Amino acid sequence: MSQEMVNNIIGKAATDGDFRKLLNENPEEAFKDYELSDEEKDSLKKMDFESLDKFAGDLDDRISKKIRHVTVG
Repeated sequence: MSQEMVNNIIGKAATDGDFRKLLNENPEEAFKDYELSDEEKDSLKKMDFESLDKFAGDLDDRISKKIRHVTVG
């Protein structure tokens, strides 16, 4: 099991809306560039995408605020 590979996929899903949508709607296509076990694929398919969407939105808001602060301040 490659924990690093799974972490990479989750990180990409949190920061890339297009990848997150692909992972939710067509996981096998999203997995094609990754070497994952069947167990890892099954676990990723069971992710709570609603919570991941909310987390990604919150993350985007925090990053945007920080960027505005740096460029304005």
